[in-house]
Amino acid sequence: MKSDMFDECDKELLKNGFNVDNNYKYNVEVGKLIIKNKKQSIMFDKEIGHYYIINSPYVHLLDNKCCEYTENVILKCLKKLYKKQNSVFVVGLGNPSLISDSLGDKVIKKININICEKSKKIFAMTPDVYTKTGIKTSDIIEAITDKISPDVVIIIDSLGTLNENRIATSFQITTSGIIPGGALNNENKLISKRSLNKDCIVIGVPLMLINKNPKTPLTDVLCPKNIDEYVESCSQIIANVLNKIFHRKTK
Repeated sequence: MKSDMFDECDKELLKNGFNVDNNYKYNVEVGKLIIKNKKQSIMFDKEIGHYYIINSPYVHLLDNKCCEYTENVILKCLKKLYKKQNSVFVVGLGNPSLISDSLGDKVIKKININICEKSKKIFAMTPDVYTKTGIKTSDIIEAITDKISPDVVIIIDSLGTLNENRIATSFQITTSGIIPGGALNNENKLISKRSLNKDCIVIGVPLMLINKNPKTPLTDVLCPKNIDEYVESCSQIIANVLNKIFHRKTK
């Protein structure tokens, strides 16, 4: 049993370069970690890359101003990782039929691929899950990436957390790649810059609580009753951020 949230996987992060800035409105805070080399990668047991977590505990409780403020904070963090590119491939991971795992699919449906400059191209798709297609997600993404050759691949996915208070209130952005179903100890292949040979940015939101069942060797995946509302809201926030960053007027 493990979390997809990088700051839940290592209690020593605060002593080893993980900085948290809470100088924001609405109790929003931003955590940042940079794994620069192989030595640090081994020490932290994490892939080389940039890691951001934006925590916004009141994003679903306060008015639209809090939501818009959260979007702008996420946008600023993403801009630090996203270079101006001529082509972008946006991938929505997960199972569209399972509400808690449908974040990626919902974001894809909300992206306006026609708002960018004519010289730029936005590709978007949801590859679905292996149990439905019989094809590993990593193989689908690698094949399409090789075919269309985008400058950057942006992956959206629902994540697992060990902290119920983080459900739908944390937004994680990394350049280290992602293992689909990683929180469930799934033995899927890491999808990353190394496997795609393209820059890769992953945006995820914890929408599932990973809980060890003391009565069985299995791991329970729990979700709040209003998970559909959370998924809808979080997908709109991420889609708004992407639409802004793809827009020709976004600097």
